[in-house]
Amino acid sequence: MNTVDLAYQIRQQTPQDNDEIDRLMGLGFAPSHSGRAIWLLRHGDAIENLSLVADAGGQLLGSIRYWPILIAQRPSILLGPLAVDPSVRGKGIGVALVQESLALAQKGQWEWCFISGEPEYYLKFGFKSVTYDDITLPAHIEPERLHLLELVSARPNTMPEKPWSIIPTALDVEPVLQITGES
Repeated sequence: MNTVDLAYQIRQQTPQDNDEIDRLMGLGFAPSHSGRAIWLLRHGDAIENLSLVADAGGQLLGSIRYWPILIAQRPSILLGPLAVDPSVRGKGIGVALVQESLALAQKGQWEWCFISGEPEYYLKFGFKSVTYDDITLPAHIEPERLHLLELVSARPNTMPEKPWSIIPTALDVEPVLQITGES
């Protein structure tokens, strides 16, 4: 993609977008990306009404997806992956996708949003860094990438003592070893 009309609309993803989303993922991530530990939390289908694309007249410039998870047995969401075509990175498309999707998430029943991502990018949206003193995960993720965002429906004063377990919500998922970041 050499030239891009940056006139785009943000809309909900459809099944017809899957090939283009796969293309964006291939441009933005190494082939090993889907083997990363964070994918252990992505079971079943992405949350349809939160999964958005930036569409420039049928050409997708960006995509964001969310997955249902539980944080301390509270309904929560996992943000990601966020993929933006490298030819238009830095033009605000990723920011627009994150802002619009988080605005939608704030209206939902979810209490928390979790991300394994670049701190310098996600902290500007209100995410707070967490450590393995705060959470447990199905597999080790680099501690500097762990962030939580309290959504409108969150009730932090009713949360159990930390660490909070973060698990996928799918019922058919095999139990996995919970780790605390210690080697």
